[in-house]
Amino acid sequence: MKEIIMGFILSMAVIVSAHAVDFKWMNDKGEIHALSQDYKHQPVLVHVWASWCGPCRAEMPEMSAWLKKHPEVKIIPVSLDSDLETAQAFLKSQGLNLPALLTDQQQAGYLGIRGLPTTILVDAEGNMMDRRVGMQDWSYPAWTNEVLALFVKKTVVN
Repeated sequence: MKEIIMGFILSMAVIVSAHAVDFKWMNDKGEIHALSQDYKHQPVLVHVWASWCGPCRAEMPEMSAWLKKHPEVKIIPVSLDSDLETAQAFLKSQGLNLPALLTDQQQAGYLGIRGLPTTILVDAEGNMMDRRVGMQDWSYPAWTNEVLALFVKKTVVN
């Protein structure tokens, strides 16, 4: 019984607030960025994907189109591809106007990521407000309202 309880406690330790860990990623210039520094006191949408992930590939065009309609939303679209060139090639081949950013499994684990794609809403204090695994319906008003509530005073979708 002790082993089961300890296992549960340890598994819960991985699911911590984005504020509790310093999630990092690399940009296309090889520079390392950190959530706690680059988005201090700002809400952000963290989207973790990979070019080899079928649901990620299917979701990216709709998410990209949604972001064009909502430029107030700050996003960190980080890839778990093995190298930045692979992520860049996918984005370019799909005509997606998103930055190519790269992270690794360890960093993704800090955010409790267990599947792809994963979208995480982080508030201005660095707390994870919502974590969604799998494709999101970016045209769904309730999802839009939830995301926009972090970035604007009132929601705009009815």
